[in-house]
Amino acid sequence: MSTVLTATDLVASLFIFTILMGLYRVPREALKSTRLFRNCLWFCLVGLIVETVTYTLDGQKELSTVLLLLNYLGFVLIDLIVCVYGFYMCALIAEREQNFSRRFAFMITFLCVLDVCFITIGTITGRLFSIQGGYFTKGPWYGYIDLISGLCFFLMVILYATKYKYFWVRSYLFLVLIVIVPTFAIIIRNMDSAIKFNFVGTAVSMNVVYVVIQSRIILDALVDVRINKEISVKDALTGLMNRRGYLEILDGISEDETVGIVFSDVNSLKEVNDTQGHAAGDKLIIRAANLLSETVPEGTTCRISGDEFVCIVRNVDKTSFDQQMEKLRKVIMDNDWFTSIGYEFGEGGNIKEVIKVAENKMYDDKERYYLQTGKDRRR
Repeated sequence: MSTVLTATDLVASLFIFTILMGLYRVPREALKSTRLFRNCLWFCLVGLIVETVTYTLDGQKELSTVLLLLNYLGFVLIDLIVCVYGFYMCALIAEREQNFSRRFAFMITFLCVLDVCFITIGTITGRLFSIQGGYFTKGPWYGYIDLISGLCFFLMVILYATKYKYFWVRSYLFLVLIVIVPTFAIIIRNMDSAIKFNFVGTAVSMNVVYVVIQSRIILDALVDVRINKEISVKDALTGLMNRRGYLEILDGISEDETVGIVFSDVNSLKEVNDTQGHAAGDKLIIRAANLLSETVPEGTTCRISGDEFVCIVRNVDKTSFDQQMEKLRKVIMDNDWFTSIGYEFGEGGNIKEVIKVAENKMYDDKERYYLQTGKDRRR
């Protein structure tokens, strides 16, 4: 029987360890939402290992003291898991109900401390259990071992039932699932005298919590991270990539990658702002953004400053890029030359030089614009 129990503990340990490693792979911003749940899993994993070792060492008289300490640790770990899980539940509720008091978690902690005292006294006196001939032997107090932990579980069920919507649980069916699994674990433990702590049941309960609750929390956190990242690299006015997004794109260009750079700057924006208002100036900026992104759809257009844009065309051949630029210049001239452009083709290895050449060509184009139109460049 101990062989079966040991194998079951090892399989459960593998599952818990796999979940833990997956939780540590989430982005740093989402990692915070898993902290207390991760602590529960770590305690559960340690408990499974302790339980496995006790089954393995059963019958070895010379290790009776080690067995005594390991069995004591196993009982204490159950209280640690219950205590941390109480704080985990309260943390989930507090995220969505600001006025929620964490007195529940402290009450669970108090009960767990009482249980640890009971376990400690019972272990020292031998009334809870003892090691005789290298084997675990139940004492007269053993029948009360689940009393306090069962009370904690009952209180948690009440909290689940009254606050279930705060646990990302949309139906009572999920609530029933969360309650039934640990209940069966307690029943099985009491039915089979060979099972000491039943950390396998705890591991199964943690898996249910992960699937029903924690996975949804992680998903929501990942969505928030993605939205925040998109906001951080998007320009609010045009919807294009901003300077931060532009720099991230440049960082991702490989040295041997062909790239075409288009530098654009809106003409006479100050004059429009001064004479027609900034709303008209914003419309001109949006017009320039749309023209560049629509005429060169293969590229990624970024607004890197107030009236400056850069379009990055990756993995393009020079002939195709030159044809696109001819089309772009024609479209601009058909639209009253309201923006100046400069472009250059090169490789990712010298991307800074390519950008600089394109920028200088844009300034040359802007110079021609002011010379031919006779407008005041300062405006």
